[in-house]
Amino acid sequence: MSLYFPMFFDLSEKNVLFIGAGKIAVRRLINIFQFVGSVTVIAPECDPDIQKIADAGYINYYRRRFDENDLEGIDIAFISTGHAGTDVRIAGMCRRRHILVNVASDKSLCDFYFPGIAKKGPVVVGVTAGGEDHKLAAETTAKIKKLLDYIDIPESDDADGRY
Repeated sequence: MSLYFPMFFDLSEKNVLFIGAGKIAVRRLINIFQFVGSVTVIAPECDPDIQKIADAGYINYYRRRFDENDLEGIDIAFISTGHAGTDVRIAGMCRRRHILVNVASDKSLCDFYFPGIAKKGPVVVGVTAGGEDHKLAAETTAKIKKLLDYIDIPESDDADGRY
């Protein structure tokens, strides 16, 4: 197992694309959209939570199939279509365009892993188990969230009340 170095990037001016809008996309979207400049979701169907976030104006949601032109201007792509062959094909398109990609169905296609996130005020903690043990990463993230509740951390000035 490879160990992954935790890096924190300023994504505030990055354009993020989600291809697929099921349960995995919801979890990731809820964790990332407060950090990025623009989020677009493309899927023929979407989870009700994604629809709520779109209706509130926080993301762009297009109820249709993915087209390669959707990658224009995208910096990071999250792929979770539910079809392994489609995921592989889209990941290849992303790589040719030098777009960082995360594919939910196949960790070998990922340029990065999506961490568990614990956040309070300006403090952000990311947790990964290297793609090997999602349950362990989720349990560890939950424990860190509880720990942060006990620490006196002032809320950041940039909180905007998103979702």
